Amino acid sequence: MRLATPEFTGYRTLLLMDVVSAPFWAHESVDRCCIADTGFAWLQHFPDGARHTLTTLFDPQSRVVQWYIDICARHGIDDRGVTWYDDLYLDIVVSPSGRRWLLDADELDAALEGGLVSRAEYDAAHGEARQLMGAIERGAWPLLELSVAHLSEHRAMLDEDNRVRRARGDVGS
Repeated sequence: MRLATPEFTGYRTLLLMDVVSAPFWAHESVDRCCIADTGFAWLQHFPDGARHTLTTLFDPQSRVVQWYIDICARHGIDDRGVTWYDDLYLDIVVSPSGRRWLLDADELDAALEGGLVSRAEYDAAHGEARQLMGAIERGAWPLLELSVAHLSEHRAMLDEDNRVRRARGDVGS
């Protein structure tokens, strides 16, 4: 869905995991956490004009498991309404405790060496990651906390949509 507020302008998507065949565990640094399982939700933000996307991973009780930032060359929405991004390999993970990790710098290095990204894209990816890491460290990147409120809003809209469908007799839609 498109959102244009003073706090955030861009697209927001929600993936609800009704049934998962097996939990998926992430292993960042010394923290090991489940990031996908039955009942989990992933809320993605695609901010206008930014060179990143944010995915907030929630457990079944709507608690943040982690924030995952993909650094990208660009992102958008296609003619079918599906969001996309051109990944630039670097990722930032932020835990609810505030710990931060920069991931996949080696993959970006290899992409530069292999000619998959230009020097300008390489430098832009590192610049974006530095800027975001600094803002997060200073507590100056409100999208992290805003994502929690956005999950509640998104779920409320889904609940209302389901209520309307049931009232119309569109059960199973």
